[in-house]
Amino acid sequence: MPELPEVETIRRQLSAELSGKTIKNVEVRLAKMIKGQVFRFKKKITGAGITSVSRRAKILIFSLSNGYAILVHLKMTGQLVYTKQGKIKTGGHPIKDGHKDLPNKFTHVIFKLNGRATLFFNDIRQFGYLMLVKAGELDGHFSRMRIGPEPLKSDFTLGAFTKLLLKKKKSKIKPLLMDQSFIAGVGNIYATEACYYSKIRPTRRVGSLKKDEISKLYLHLIKILKFAIKKQGTSAKNYIDAFGEPGEYAPLLKIYGRQGEPCLHCNTTVKSLLLGGRGTAYCPKCQV
Repeated sequence: MPELPEVETIRRQLSAELSGKTIKNVEVRLAKMIKGQVFRFKKKITGAGITSVSRRAKILIFSLSNGYAILVHLKMTGQLVYTKQGKIKTGGHPIKDGHKDLPNKFTHVIFKLNGRATLFFNDIRQFGYLMLVKAGELDGHFSRMRIGPEPLKSDFTLGAFTKLLLKKKKSKIKPLLMDQSFIAGVGNIYATEACYYSKIRPTRRVGSLKKDEISKLYLHLIKILKFAIKKQGTSAKNYIDAFGEPGEYAPLLKIYGRQGEPCLHCNTTVKSLLLGGRGTAYCPKCQV
């Protein structure tokens, strides 16, 4: 699924389009895509204005003028399609012909907005969801979801990162970075890259990391996430931004998806292993 840089890219792009819009009507074509009562969902958001579009971890948050918020999780195959007066913008997972003849068989929720604009929520495998939460209860909701700190917030310092690691000394570093209760938004791509840049083997136990290795890991992780956002994410498989364009970070990946190829630093053949249920590429020479 999209990781922090991809979801943040979609957030920034949709924010410019949706902020200030009013939800005139909502059609739910598949009830299971709504967490909670569909009737309540429709009643509370109809007529409300969208005041802002924010993000927590991999979840988009549409804040409403009536004190509620719509949470949007794209999961594995979710897609948002924004149309206005014939122009189409799509963000999330590209679906073959998903933007044609809207609404189509992949469309499960339709938001009719003012200014002749429409937002479609499509999902080919129906793993994503929409959920209505009171704005004042968002912190509690995310706390119950056990979502960790945002890595790009100012309070996520090296000291804070080190303190979190000290609580997980027996954990393997790469799966830990992907644990959403540890850090929000980091997935397989960026955890793999951060370990490579830091010259840390993904299987290393946290307790074995030296102080300078922790510092390098922190600095590289933050740098990679920020640069990936600047490049509008990674289209390693099937992500596109809100303008229907692939992210530009994929050609810059140093280790992810390069198993069997020579390491870009030492020319050693990149190996892979299954770690935490995910394929993990690493250089047996550079990463120790």
